Amino acid sequence: MSSLDDTGLTKASVAHRWLVAFAVVGLIVCVAALFGILTRPVGFLAAFWPANAVLLGLMVRKPEFATPAGWIGGFCGYMAADLVTGGEIFITFWLTAANLTGAITGVLLFRVMEEDDRQLRRPQAVLFMFAICVIAAAASALVGGGAARVLFDRDFFTGLEFWFTTELVNSLLILPPILAFPDLGGPTPRRSFLKLVRRANFWTVGPLAAVVASALGEMAVGGPGAIGFALPALLWCALTYSVFATAVISLLFCSALLMGVSAGLVVVPMAGDLLSSMSSFRLGVAIISLGPLTVASVDAARNELVTKLSHLVNHDVLTGVMSRGAFLARGNQLVAQCRASGRPVCALMMDIDHFKSVNDRFGHSTGDRVIAHFASTVSEQLGEGALLGRLGGEEFSALLPDATIAEAVAIAERARKAVAAAFQSDGLGVLPDISASFGVSDGGGQADLAHMLAAADNSLYVAKSDGRNRVVAGTANATLPAPKRRRHRT
Repeated sequence: MSSLDDTGLTKASVAHRWLVAFAVVGLIVCVAALFGILTRPVGFLAAFWPANAVLLGLMVRKPEFATPAGWIGGFCGYMAADLVTGGEIFITFWLTAANLTGAITGVLLFRVMEEDDRQLRRPQAVLFMFAICVIAAAASALVGGGAARVLFDRDFFTGLEFWFTTELVNSLLILPPILAFPDLGGPTPRRSFLKLVRRANFWTVGPLAAVVASALGEMAVGGPGAIGFALPALLWCALTYSVFATAVISLLFCSALLMGVSAGLVVVPMAGDLLSSMSSFRLGVAIISLGPLTVASVDAARNELVTKLSHLVNHDVLTGVMSRGAFLARGNQLVAQCRASGRPVCALMMDIDHFKSVNDRFGHSTGDRVIAHFASTVSEQLGEGALLGRLGGEEFSALLPDATIAEAVAIAERARKAVAAAFQSDGLGVLPDISASFGVSDGGGQADLAHMLAAADNSLYVAKSDGRNRVVAGTANATLPAPKRRRHRT
């Protein structure tokens, strides 16, 4: 294929990506804007306008859409939604410019944040998001606030206040679920929900039920304090559910509360100017949602740290397999489970032949790479459900649940051949032929893990004594004499 053909394909690919960005962004913005227009009170700007927050979240989570084509698509989406509902071309252009100003400002500010902060994975990310929402709302309000004079004969500062408050409230409620939406590579919200349903109990369902009960209490009691009735329940949600789930629950609850007040279902006294009082109330509701979101982020960061520390404690740093202590603890549990259910279980002991000579001739750095490569190769051959641990140096052990002695020997033989083949084309440099010896032991009826490992270790010693690079099987009930261990069994 010529370079001209390659250039043509590249241009076609770029054009296709831009067309997709234009169509997707334009359609999403148009639908969100039409929804906002439906909530527009007679004689004033829309009270609920999700389009700007949706556009901002989309551009942050999908940077490939933040192209000139994507922004043009957003512009067309705003214009189309307003024009088909009877808007005037000049006013529509003005309002669209204000909407895009806020979204572009937010995207530029989010770009200076790290990826974990953009997806609300760290506690300070909520504070950063709040600051960006304030700045973006202010930028949008400065451009669009003057439209209140033309449209509704209200002064600039009234339009500025309403635009800023509405923009900030919408961003604080709508943006967090978009930013915290799980990556496609991880568990989907549907899978997480189904997993939660299967594990349903008081502690998993209780927080959500408490939010519903709090909402009913707000309707029944009303008054200025009703705005805070659900805060303890939302904090409970933050300690129980993920950041994304907490953000969705906060969005649904706060939206329901705002609509309840507008519909008169929740009675909250308003003092002075009704418009200013409603703006203050709506802003207070949105800011309250930041509390549970912050708690959820802190809890998620703590859980991630505990998971990392647990992995470091329970896994060997060099090879990634289980550490000696973790292997023995998990192994005892596995053997006990197999014994209780009458299932077979076998143990393997293995180490690398002549490993000391590898260290002596090529250095410990190469030796470490050999050990890591060996562990990776063996792990691939053991199958699902097996445990593999590094007991020390070049010595490893494995447990094979639901495997008979014959099946365990076959698995060990397959691993032995895989090790020999792996080091012939491993890219580690000039090395002698690397091989491994394996000792196999079955459960021997009722033998515990210690006896199984001792029997497998005896079989490994026999394999070493018989010439290495082989598999020898024994049983935990066999009365093999204890071998006289050499200082370096290589």
